[in-house]
Amino acid sequence: MTNYHFGKSQRLLKPDEFRQVFDAPLKKVHGEHLLVFVQKNNTSHARLGLAITKKKLKRAVDRNYIKRITREAFRHASVEMGAVDVVLIIKKNYTKDWDMYAEIVKIFEKIKNSYPKTTPNKNLIPSENLTTNQQNNAQERTPC
Repeated sequence: MTNYHFGKSQRLLKPDEFRQVFDAPLKKVHGEHLLVFVQKNNTSHARLGLAITKKKLKRAVDRNYIKRITREAFRHASVEMGAVDVVLIIKKNYTKDWDMYAEIVKIFEKIKNSYPKTTPNKNLIPSENLTTNQQNNAQERTPC
């Protein structure tokens, strides 16, 4: 079962964490209204930081709406992302005709393709670490 939670461990919380991403991003992903900075991290999962300013979005309703849909899109996309820090900022003012969710999902797809989650192949069994009984069982299960 896949875990689609968005807990504290998946957020950038401290100013130093944001600064590290802004100072030396590995990649910048540009959208029409959004700019996303990406940098690898030392954790085993992706983390999200939101830098949505009052200067670009005057109304708190608009700022909170963008934060909410960004967190939701990230929650689904982070399952397939590698260990990266992602910081999203707004480039242009919000307009009602802008499909934010589609743009955010498109950007997260680019990040997933660039930094996929690396999982060990569970089908490969290193034979030197197995006993002879386990090796015989593994050989019986493998199709010829």
